[in-house]
Amino acid sequence: MKLAKMVVVILLPFIGTCAGAWQTPAETETAEKAITTTLHQMYEAEKRRDLQFVLAHLADDFAEVAGNGGVYHRADIVAGWPDVSLHDYQLSDCTFKLMTRDAAYLSCKMAVDATYQGKALPHDFRVTTVWTRRKGAWQIRFEQATIIPEAPRRD
Repeated sequence: MKLAKMVVVILLPFIGTCAGAWQTPAETETAEKAITTTLHQMYEAEKRRDLQFVLAHLADDFAEVAGNGGVYHRADIVAGWPDVSLHDYQLSDCTFKLMTRDAAYLSCKMAVDATYQGKALPHDFRVTTVWTRRKGAWQIRFEQATIIPEAPRRD
């Protein structure tokens, strides 16, 4: 009997810690809606050239691994802002995971009509963002954009 009590005493703090990491479906749904809404607002802000709105939703230590393999930070976003024009976008096939109450990721296929220095960007990407919540607001901490190659044309 002593051994059973000892096991319970040892496991209770561990079980309590793990239970805090599991999220309810309602928490997951609320976070997914907030993050998805914010992401759409950010893309709409980019279309209307509102850099301040975009920066307000990027964490101070934001980093992106772009489709070209380069790593970019907030200062790079600011410096490259005049060279990028987003005309339209569409998200589909999204996967969302609330990892903790204050950390989540969202991965979507993204079709874009955009240019960089006047040249068309690839049309299809898989974009994955990692979000953290600070002071009640979700911000992108990390993003990776992978170019989806065009299927060969069959004429």
